[in-house]
Amino acid sequence: MFESRTAAQINVYPMDVRHWKVLLPHQIRVWEPMVERIVVTVDVHRSRSGRYRGTHFEENLVTLRAILAEMRSRYPQLVVSEVDYSDEARRAVARYFFGGDAISIKAWDGGPFYSYFYGLYSARARYIVHFDSDMLFGGGSRRWLSEAITLMEQRPDVLLVNPFPGPPRVDGRVYNDAGIEDPTAEREPMACLAYRLRHASTRIFTIDMERFERKLGALPRLPPTAWQRLKSRLLGNPPETREAEVNLSHALVKFGMCRIDYLGSAPGLWSLHPPYRSEDFYSRLPEILRTVETGNVPEGQRGFYDLNDSIIDWSKPRAASRWHRRYWRLLRDRLLSPS
Repeated sequence: MFESRTAAQINVYPMDVRHWKVLLPHQIRVWEPMVERIVVTVDVHRSRSGRYRGTHFEENLVTLRAILAEMRSRYPQLVVSEVDYSDEARRAVARYFFGGDAISIKAWDGGPFYSYFYGLYSARARYIVHFDSDMLFGGGSRRWLSEAITLMEQRPDVLLVNPFPGPPRVDGRVYNDAGIEDPTAEREPMACLAYRLRHASTRIFTIDMERFERKLGALPRLPPTAWQRLKSRLLGNPPETREAEVNLSHALVKFGMCRIDYLGSAPGLWSLHPPYRSEDFYSRLPEILRTVETGNVPEGQRGFYDLNDSIIDWSKPRAASRWHRRYWRLLRDRLLSPS
């Protein structure tokens, strides 16, 4: 099963191309010194409706493939794998992760599901650093992955290890989007900053696939709630499964495992996630990236995993994402989209 010991595996969707053409070189700079291969998993299956459907899908896919072709000529470690939706491939992935012959292509909300597990399966490495295409990384450690692997070897209860959530504060505290100290994170007694959590995020994690095989064997598959099934039908999405991270989180609890968010030895490694998209974000992304890579972040960003208003004004995209506006757009998109 394992063709290499370590790999970074990046999930990308054609609608990601505007930010990813800036972030891919950054992501390669961060992870190339630490892994044997960098596997880019391109999801070519378009959602029928909702925020994952997007516009200009085919044009973006052409641009994305051109970017990857150019990057592969420069980086021999880079491997490109478009998601295989054949019956044979889906059956193999379903058997490996869920112990059955069937797997949903999308989650109930139209978000990626099969593509996440196909990406891990096709990476064929024991230790996989998975992350989405919009992740930024600061700190600059080139030892982080080897330290994370050592941590997993020493702790049989750890299935996932993540870079630290946001640039660290002097006091080491971490906060959620509401500005409240995260009640789900429990400080670990380590020499390096670390927190233990009982839930997963598909945005980023490092997983020991051998431990997954030995200790879990198969993931539980959670069905959507009645309300979610209703919304999925209204949007034209399959009403079969919850989001991938919900299934992973349930597995952590069921099998008594945990995730560790870990800074590592100096200079450490931390991640940052942009929660919105806007024209201002796209135009300022190179500047934001320099801020992250140099570590010259404002104090207001420290302790926060999501890129916040101390670096970029999110007021307009935040207002546009309020639930009533979001669901009106989803329903309108469903009504106007081809069946």
